[in-house]
Amino acid sequence: MPAALRLLAPVLDPTRDRLAARLLPGRIVELSGLPEGGGSTARTTTAVSLVRYVQASGDTSAWIQPRGGPLFTPDLQDAGIDLDALVVVHVGTAPLLHGLCKAAELLLRSGALGLVVVDLTDAAVEARGGPAMTAWLGRMLGLARQHDSRIVLLTEKPTHADSLGTLVSVRIESQRHRVHAQSWGPEGAFTVEHHVIKNKSGAPFDVVPDRHRAPDGLGA
Repeated sequence: MPAALRLLAPVLDPTRDRLAARLLPGRIVELSGLPEGGGSTARTTTAVSLVRYVQASGDTSAWIQPRGGPLFTPDLQDAGIDLDALVVVHVGTAPLLHGLCKAAELLLRSGALGLVVVDLTDAAVEARGGPAMTAWLGRMLGLARQHDSRIVLLTEKPTHADSLGTLVSVRIESQRHRVHAQSWGPEGAFTVEHHVIKNKSGAPFDVVPDRHRAPDGLGA
């Protein structure tokens, strides 16, 4: 996984124009894209930004991933994440989809979390919109609405692929672009643009790109 990019000050009012401010509680959001290694996909970067936003509002977040998953704690700390307000769960049970979603269900039932991120990138085959995935989405959505929580599901798929299911409110693809040295940012600066693939509300969903800089030593 590429190192998480540290967020810079946004150009416009962050409470109005940032993606994080537009993703309301009680909904399921899918962050999709191609594999992140060496590409322009910024799925993890965007999820980290959502954690940071929720923490700034005073809420605790959880991140659920397969055992040995790619989340790297030092990068999260560099990105301004309060590690004391982030629960990281590693799931090693099979089938993987069941373990990841069951962990999310248990955490949501606590009512103590403002955001639950579930990394489904290694469970792509199991999570292809079948009845098991639909059932899990229904249970998680009900709990998110009950406890005013956000659910973010990370998936690995091309743009033309279907979302996880009809209960996904918004599907976003985030892509990072290096900023030229003569532009606004310092060396190693990026913008992350968010492309809306699905939006069930039907309302306009335009957000400004986020500005980031790479951790020291990241060259791409």
